[in-house]
Amino acid sequence: MFALLMSKSEALSRANRDGVLSEARKREILTDLREGFFRTCALACAGLFVFRGVHQLLEDPTRLNTALVAISEILTFTWLLLSRRPVTRDWNPLAVIVSVTASFGVALISLKPGIALVPVYIAAPLQLIALLFVIWGKISLGRSFAILPANRGVMTGGAYRLVRHPIYAGYLAGHVLYLLSAFSFHNLAVYAVITYMQLYRILREEALLVAEPEYRAYMERVRYRLFYRIF
Repeated sequence: MFALLMSKSEALSRANRDGVLSEARKREILTDLREGFFRTCALACAGLFVFRGVHQLLEDPTRLNTALVAISEILTFTWLLLSRRPVTRDWNPLAVIVSVTASFGVALISLKPGIALVPVYIAAPLQLIALLFVIWGKISLGRSFAILPANRGVMTGGAYRLVRHPIYAGYLAGHVLYLLSAFSFHNLAVYAVITYMQLYRILREEALLVAEPEYRAYMERVRYRLFYRIF
């Protein structure tokens, strides 16, 4: 991945010096560089969660809540590595900052035991259900997955028949359950920021998709974004 980024960057630099690249080709190379950057960050974060999750489980194999939150985040970054490029992406600077922070900010979460406001034996099975809902949403979405708000086409099947953003819903439920089973003010602050930014991403993404008549019809059929009768 890093080698690909370097080769793209060198190609762009040489072509700019020689004056042989069209504007369209320059935009294509810059897009590839940005895609490569996001995927490199995703690979690094996935590796970090693997290391931290395994370390915590070796210290205490009963901490299933930690294993589940690590698996959940590893799946996010793995899916990003396998995703295809969306039709339309929101490169607004604020959207980029918010989306990157919301996605990669999870690396700041502490995996230490914390305070169990809810026992692990209660929280972990519910976390597993939330994780399975995330996986169902990702299977429904296929390879049309992205960090930035994007038009990935209108998805209406599978988990998308229940809510408009099932993946975000599953993550939010899993985050709350992990926080309750391993509470710390540090994690509360991190999750609060991530949740706020995820809500921003949802609204930006829908602002792109609402231009599609099919999506407007879908919004009429599936009225809730995350949770039935709540939001």
